[in-house]
Amino acid sequence: MDFKEIFFLTYSSMKERKTRNALTILMIIMGCGLLVSLNSLSQGLIYFVEQNFKKILPNQIVISNTDKIQESSIEGIRNKLQVLFDQNITMVGKNIPFDNKTMQYLKEIPGVQQINPAYQGVAMLNYQNNSQVTNLLAADINNLTDIIPNLDTGSMVSNLTSQNYVIIPQKIGEKIFMNSSEIIVNKALSKEDKDESMNSKTVTISNLKELTDVKSNPSINNSFAVLRIINSTGNPIIDNSIFIDVQKGKEILEKSDDYDLLFLTYDDIDKVESIVNDVQKYFNNQVTILNSLEIIKSLTKFIIGISTFISSIAIFSLIVGSIGIIITIYTSVVERTREIGIIKALGGTNRVILGMFLTESVFLGIIGAMLGIVFGFLGSHVLLSGFLYFLNLPLDIYPVFNIVEISKIGIVVIVLSIFSGLYPAYKGSKISPVNALSKYS
Repeated sequence: MDFKEIFFLTYSSMKERKTRNALTILMIIMGCGLLVSLNSLSQGLIYFVEQNFKKILPNQIVISNTDKIQESSIEGIRNKLQVLFDQNITMVGKNIPFDNKTMQYLKEIPGVQQINPAYQGVAMLNYQNNSQVTNLLAADINNLTDIIPNLDTGSMVSNLTSQNYVIIPQKIGEKIFMNSSEIIVNKALSKEDKDESMNSKTVTISNLKELTDVKSNPSINNSFAVLRIINSTGNPIIDNSIFIDVQKGKEILEKSDDYDLLFLTYDDIDKVESIVNDVQKYFNNQVTILNSLEIIKSLTKFIIGISTFISSIAIFSLIVGSIGIIITIYTSVVERTREIGIIKALGGTNRVILGMFLTESVFLGIIGAMLGIVFGFLGSHVLLSGFLYFLNLPLDIYPVFNIVEISKIGIVVIVLSIFSGLYPAYKGSKISPVNALSKYS
């Protein structure tokens, strides 16, 4: 008996018992579909996290030598007048200095493209009759595109020779009632008109010590023209800090040549881990390092953990489907005992009987896996759309179907179907033709 005849007998058997086989296939579809849906949803969530965190810190590593983030201490102050009279509130302990020697070493690390040092401190921002205590970052204002992602420089002045410019995040601008539309500069204006337009919106920035210390330096020009109000980036360091030139920041914050933050730009994402290891080794693990890759890895592990837990529940659906295959094939063996006896009497071997019933279980697995993948594809879109709709979450999350992962699920379903049909097929192949025929004589 060749494979064509085995295939014909299997098809005839499945057609005769189509209701039972359809229910068995349905159980397989549910288990396979759930696994495909959960896998695609978790892959989509991981992709969403990766893309958004890469926008927050694109090709960038932030190194801080402070014991705590100053901005976080501001958020913890309910009455911000306390800052004016508490001289210790802005004191931040330093572990290792960020000087020229340090930056020279970091520049020689393979993969480091550029280093932008910055001073950090707390300052008072004044606009008209509004004041706001805010975090201040002082960096090379000409290189801010390396620090602030998607910074629109189209309407900025071409040569920032003046140091009295400030860039304000939208979040802080709203607190001092400054409208971003008021800061737009027309590129068609002449240099004089452009400067006049920018200088029409000026703010003052003062060190908190100046407000209580009569010995402060009155010669420092604290008036700044607002160069740009930037939209939220998702990076708390950027969204809660105003930016001025490094030299002006050094004067206002009364800093030395020791920087507070270093923004490292890298050219290859595969080198991030080695860069971070070299930095930690140099500083003896005494600095704080922030990079998108590390955050993504932590969130990915969390997402995979949750997905694995939920998938383990979905596997029970596959187990139920496997039990259904065992029952279906075993029942088929009992109902076809006379047919088995006839085939063996005509010269059919145990291998032929075994192959006949295993082929039936394989067909059930293949049909269930194929329809389950389609069901999972449609179900993941329906589940995600309904979830986002009912929770009113305006997020651009889409299911991601990894061909390799989906293929693995399909193969597991088919292999599980084969193993489920193995025992009843083996029992059927061991039936004696004499007993089979005498039973129905």
